[in-house]
Amino acid sequence: MLSEKLVKKISTLKKVLSFVYGKYTVVSVSRDFLFIISTASEIYGIKILGRFIDATADILLNWNGFDFKLFLVSDSFKFLMIIFLLWVVKHICTQLRAYLYTVIYEKVWSESQTMMISKVANSNLQDVEKKQFQDMLAFAPSFSIGRIVDVYDNFSIILSNVVRLLSAVIILAGEVGPTVILLVAFVIPEALAIHYRRRRIRDYLDESVGKLRFLAYVQNLALTISNFLELRVNNIYNFLKRRYTEEYDEYLDGYYKSQYLFYKTKSVFGILSNLFKYAYIIYVLAVSITKKLSFGTFKALYDYVEVAHTSITDIFNSLSLVSTNLGYIDKFFDLINFQGFGDVYHGEKRLPKGTPKLEFKNLSFSYPDEPETTVLDNLSLIIEPGEKVAFFGGDGSGKSTVVKILTGLYGVEQGEYLLNDIPTKELNRGQLKKKLSIIFQDFINYHFSLRENVVISGQRKKVNRELYDTVIETAGVNKFKKVVHVDDESILGKTFPSGKELSPAYWQRLAIARMLYRNKSIFIMDEPFTYVDNKSGENILENIFKYLGREKSLIYITRNISLLDKFDRIYYFKGGKIVEFGSWNELIKVKGMFYQEFIQQKSDKE
Repeated sequence: MLSEKLVKKISTLKKVLSFVYGKYTVVSVSRDFLFIISTASEIYGIKILGRFIDATADILLNWNGFDFKLFLVSDSFKFLMIIFLLWVVKHICTQLRAYLYTVIYEKVWSESQTMMISKVANSNLQDVEKKQFQDMLAFAPSFSIGRIVDVYDNFSIILSNVVRLLSAVIILAGEVGPTVILLVAFVIPEALAIHYRRRRIRDYLDESVGKLRFLAYVQNLALTISNFLELRVNNIYNFLKRRYTEEYDEYLDGYYKSQYLFYKTKSVFGILSNLFKYAYIIYVLAVSITKKLSFGTFKALYDYVEVAHTSITDIFNSLSLVSTNLGYIDKFFDLINFQGFGDVYHGEKRLPKGTPKLEFKNLSFSYPDEPETTVLDNLSLIIEPGEKVAFFGGDGSGKSTVVKILTGLYGVEQGEYLLNDIPTKELNRGQLKKKLSIIFQDFINYHFSLRENVVISGQRKKVNRELYDTVIETAGVNKFKKVVHVDDESILGKTFPSGKELSPAYWQRLAIARMLYRNKSIFIMDEPFTYVDNKSGENILENIFKYLGREKSLIYITRNISLLDKFDRIYYFKGGKIVEFGSWNELIKVKGMFYQEFIQQKSDKE
């Protein structure tokens, strides 16, 4: 077990060093080179300081008065200037290293965030919804990313302090012999005790991931401006503050306890370690007296003991930090390397250009966390290229799940989902997505400019102006622009001070325009007119039919029976099954369940 943990930590360390040195080679190597120069200046400076003290002591003992001109040509002044120049070199190196650390930190943070976004973007919904995935996603930004740079920095500190230690030990050994090894023994108990306490803190944070995710949710809920109206008017803020305080106080109780024990241990063992160090300095003093060493030489030996002791302390402390932080960083690389459904189950086949035939063949589905509950039961349907079909049904009929299957957010394990007679499992990754444009029932209000709200779904950075003008006209965006006095550059939403809030109906029109701008071959509209009035919805749908033409397919999902007479075929979903299908006229003519629903909705309107 111990060897497995060690192997994993070594593997993670390699990933970290490869990540930093591989992506930012010039910056990271330059920073290490500056560390070497700084260390050399420090070690040599100690020797020069000893000579300065001896030369200055000679002046103090032998000069009867101070002669400035004579002092300028003395060894004391020469060594003083060398000390100053060495300090300047070390100071410049320290400041440059601090600057380069900031550069590396920001680059690593940005790159890591981008990697996490890419990972989520390339994952399936059934993977994203897993507790393991969500725990890693909550943990990595808070505890992993910053520690990637910390591990790199600690690794640099270890290398630098090894050089410092060896230099100091070699010089000390020349005067006090192999007893210098005792300095290492003095530090080991402190290092082990501190490392143990650090591990306890990490274990506590691991156990608290669920609580931290809850706290982040409550904070985001309370601080999202679009939630303000309901939270303020219904006085929900009091509930959120109470829950946040209760959960956070409970988390802090354990965290404070672990931190207290850490600093208590660090204080006690730090005192003992330094007590042994000063005992060793007494030994060095005894050796210096025996060998009749000069005061300056003793001062240099004293400083070398300090360098050796601090170097050993820093090495063990950095090793402990590296070991502990690698445990945090594991979560980041585990997230990035997470193998989900889409990573494992995909083929190499590609779809030709144009609109593919879409088919469900005996497809059944249960959610992974509730395998005993059948949500879709033995669905079979075919949508030919260019057909406009509707999926109709009430709550719990399976419509929303069908959308998730259609878009590839969940994999198919029972039955088949085919495009051009090719099972989606045999398609190369991204092939399905390249064919789909969709508006979800729970669409997002992007607090960007009006134009960005539409073109955000495009594949190219440059805006297709002709397509943009067409889709905002098709979705009725042009009409509301005039009503609410906004233009293409207007910032929408209330996240930013200059933002303009829109009604839900206008946001939904933007979402429709966004779907159209993506301009793929199969369009899926999930409850697209929830907030749009019936007349406007009918006009927009007619515009969409014209926009799609005969070549592109449309799947329209709704619980509202109005507008369904415009579609080539209607599939009536109930209890996860297709209970009826056919054209509007065919379904009305047979006077089955769809007809009864039509009569019921018509009666409700009247």
